Amino acid sequence: MRLLPLFFSLLSVAVLARCASDGIPQVAMNQPNAAFMPKGFVYVDTVIPDLRTNLKYAGSDNFVGRPLNGYRGNRAILRTEAAEALKKATDDLARKGYGIIIFDAYRPHTAMQDITAWGRDTADQKMKAQYYPNIDKARVFGDAYVHNFSEHSRGVAVDLSLVDKKSGHIVDMGGHHDLLDPSSATESTLVSPAQRHRRMTLKKAMESNGFKNYAPEWWHYRLDPEPDATAHYYFPVWDGMQATPQKDARR
Repeated sequence: MRLLPLFFSLLSVAVLARCASDGIPQVAMNQPNAAFMPKGFVYVDTVIPDLRTNLKYAGSDNFVGRPLNGYRGNRAILRTEAAEALKKATDDLARKGYGIIIFDAYRPHTAMQDITAWGRDTADQKMKAQYYPNIDKARVFGDAYVHNFSEHSRGVAVDLSLVDKKSGHIVDMGGHHDLLDPSSATESTLVSPAQRHRRMTLKKAMESNGFKNYAPEWWHYRLDPEPDATAHYYFPVWDGMQATPQKDARR
């Protein structure tokens, strides 16, 4: 869940749409909220047919404790370049007996606005025991686990774990997705050697195929370099969107 810094407030969104030339994330809020993907995006399961997904933000098993705005299905979406690079990584992992499961991929910017609102509600801590047991809610933002802009909203980031291809079980990586804790750092010594080895297996396969890990989160990878690092999108995650849009949904 690697995200950009918290100092961007919701009040600045309209300004950001005019600031791409300054290298600031661009958010065009007049995008149509329609059931199609903009050009250059794809359902990941069309590239990786045996893909497993469990989009955490489409349900209630996440640090907010409810579905986030913009999630209306469970098919993972990525930019085409990211999906194709992920396919190469999964081919490498398959030779080691592993498949993958995706917990999050493209994330609508509306979901990021939802997360920001959740962060301001200090009374809502119903998921603390499961997701941030060892830190105060304020530190969820202050320790850089969560911010209010995300590279997920550019369609180039993916949260994932390994699956044992023989048993079909998700392997033990030493802590679950979005556990906001120091033990979630990819190279943490707070987990067992076997758990750390599995993290390194995932890391090697992903980095060998064009992804960069976010060190505090063993599950998070971003395509590097990106095709467009200034755009953020908010078209919804639906399961039946058209693959070929009438126009780019960013503008």
